[in-house]
Amino acid sequence: MGFGIIVSGTGFNKAEASSPEKSEYSLDQATDLYSNKLNKNSNSDDLVAVLKSVEESNQVESLSNNYKLDLLNTIVESVPEEVAQQYQKEKMNEINEALLDESNVNSEGPITIELSDGSSVDLSSTDEVDYSNSSSIQARGITSTERGLFIHGPKDYGSRLYTAWIKLKSLGVTVATLKLGNHYSVGDYGLKMRYCSVAGTKGTVWSNVDASCDVTDSKAEKIGYDMNAVGNYKLTGSVTNGYVSLTSSLKLTKLNKTSKYARVYSQYTYRD
Repeated sequence: MGFGIIVSGTGFNKAEASSPEKSEYSLDQATDLYSNKLNKNSNSDDLVAVLKSVEESNQVESLSNNYKLDLLNTIVESVPEEVAQQYQKEKMNEINEALLDESNVNSEGPITIELSDGSSVDLSSTDEVDYSNSSSIQARGITSTERGLFIHGPKDYGSRLYTAWIKLKSLGVTVATLKLGNHYSVGDYGLKMRYCSVAGTKGTVWSNVDASCDVTDSKAEKIGYDMNAVGNYKLTGSVTNGYVSLTSSLKLTKLNKTSKYARVYSQYTYRD
């Protein structure tokens, strides 16, 4: 069972780009300073070094969010296309390596990973009672606590929602948010995935996101079995560009039919 959406331009209002700049430091000054450090002979290491210096600049920090991302777009476009593509590939690989680090994956809270170009990735997940089909205003207003990449704990019988999400940030601005929702049920049968969703996935005016998901294994009926969903995301833009796959896994580790609860080990992985 799958669900797909296409989202673009949901991050910032385009009109903001035309608003007067509050700082004396202008976008033109920043563009001239940083883009001129690159040329047709530059490689991906050169691009990373320039982007890193931009991330560390207090002057660039004073620019509006729109101006910041306009600057990044111009910088990336200052190198040959194959260099920009190599940079994006290396960036995706760097994220994967960070996810293999046990100090990251065993964290109980949300994680922020800084990449070599100075940009960052926020990783988090939530597991909560699923109120998606409830008409109750009170139920819809309930919020859940963000957790780390992996969650292991008891779940009462009933409908639940495990959501894995990633925020890609540059210069402190969220460029894209990728979400994978797992709507599942707990009962005497173990675990059952009802459907998946990419609701909440969004891009910006600089980075469109085309997202879809599929349930690849819908049941975990015995201890040690797991069920899975896969979210596929196509990012189009200079700041973030490429294909991303987000895979979730919910494993049944204990089932108590008398007390009507199960222990569930939830996790997800991210790859390009």
